[in-house]
Amino acid sequence: MNQDPMIEIIYENEDWLPFFQTALDEISVPYRLNFIAEHHLVLSQPPDDIVYLNRISPSSHTRGNGRALINGEQYLDYLQSYNRRVINPMPTMNYEMSKVEQYRLLKQHGLAYPRSVFSSDMAELNKAARALPFPVLTKQNCSGKGLGIRKFDSPAHLTEYLLSGSVEQSPDGILHVQEYIEPKGNFVTRVEIVDGKLVYAFRSSCEQGFELCPADACRIDQGSGKSSAPDSASSLFQWVESFEHPLVAKYIEISQAAGFDMAGFEFIESQTGAVYTYDINGTTNYSPDVERQSGNMARHAFQEFITRLAK
Repeated sequence: MNQDPMIEIIYENEDWLPFFQTALDEISVPYRLNFIAEHHLVLSQPPDDIVYLNRISPSSHTRGNGRALINGEQYLDYLQSYNRRVINPMPTMNYEMSKVEQYRLLKQHGLAYPRSVFSSDMAELNKAARALPFPVLTKQNCSGKGLGIRKFDSPAHLTEYLLSGSVEQSPDGILHVQEYIEPKGNFVTRVEIVDGKLVYAFRSSCEQGFELCPADACRIDQGSGKSSAPDSASSLFQWVESFEHPLVAKYIEISQAAGFDMAGFEFIESQTGAVYTYDINGTTNYSPDVERQSGNMARHAFQEFITRLAK
């Protein structure tokens, strides 16, 4: 190993660093931090021959780090041009930044997802949404933290919102209208994959409202229709011991085909028993509650992965 740190963590949100810092410290792997929103690039200089960990979030604009995505794309492309090893490399960013691309990927691999229409033109989106069964949800195309998620029980209420001129815009301007799937058992499930292997699954309770992004503890407030965060996520997450499901093999297949070294897949089972995958998260954030329940299985899986790369 050279004198440079073996791992560079390319990050945008420091709140998501402790999991990785603790894991690397425990196995004595040195690392350095690269705050990508303020990164400068010198194209004439080759990047250090080390391993890079991509932690660039699509919700960076909500923290005043709007340049993180643009800088991050350029930096990852630069690393790729030198064939540097990047955990979750440049191609995965396309799926991180676009639910349209996620659904194309799911369709390509034969997985069901909620019926959706999308557009940057709100009038056209309103027309297309009439083909969906109600209730429906709105979602931003490039988002995170449940941004832009609202629930509408009737076409009239959706029309009022879409044509109001006050729609919460995605950075790329694209909004989805998606059929609402009422969850069987009042929970949704997230499956964590690291290095092409199942780590664990956990369930997120929907008792306080439909859970759409369990890793960020976001939910739908049924009263206001707006996304919000609970005061405590501790009661929302439940590790599923010895999880088995036919979707696991598909999620591993997708991870390997799309280049995800680490990914979280979220699915929902409807009241009729149909199963829909609705999100792929490459900058997956591991719940401390689930880690405690599982005996830090994700941390150990990440450490084993890094140890293998370091050889």
